[in-house]
Amino acid sequence: MGLPLRFSSPGRPRRWLLPALAWLLAAAAAAGAQPRQAQEYEVKAAYLYNFARFTDWPPAAFPAQDAPLVVAVLGESPFGSALDALAGKTAKGRPLQVRRARRLDELPGVHLLFIADSERGRLPVILKALAGRPVLTVADVPQFARQGGMIQLVSAEGAVRFEINRDAALRAGLEISSRLLQLATLVGSEAQP
Repeated sequence: MGLPLRFSSPGRPRRWLLPALAWLLAAAAAAGAQPRQAQEYEVKAAYLYNFARFTDWPPAAFPAQDAPLVVAVLGESPFGSALDALAGKTAKGRPLQVRRARRLDELPGVHLLFIADSERGRLPVILKALAGRPVLTVADVPQFARQGGMIQLVSAEGAVRFEINRDAALRAGLEISSRLLQLATLVGSEAQP
């Protein structure tokens, strides 16, 4: 059922009609954007799961043999409920646990950290605080991997790709699977000229 369109004279819309059409177009665009963003972050949540599956952490990163592998988001989470789908899955023989954090001091015990765009201005401070700790850092902030982050998710042309800074991962004691590296664009010393 559409909006009834009535004209006061042929070819001339009433005054209220143009704002109503503009509102409808804006609402339709917003409604279309929300599902696209939701789908994008469902894909990105699946990437986080696979990053957990294809990364090796040092044994000392876990307090116990059966300790969970903790995935966290720092800042305003763009994932909605998509990240909750990871809870209960396993990676590296460990159950995944999902957390959300607002501050760095809420991150002890985290193994894989997605840094939300809301933290873009604090990236140097966050990466410095995590330096040398076995935390796989992931973000979709531009230039993240080139700034010292480990994995940057890149959305382009309706697809999600990723860049890996293997040097940053190795400095933290993390080994990323060659299978994952083959699918990535590498930055740092292993980047193709």
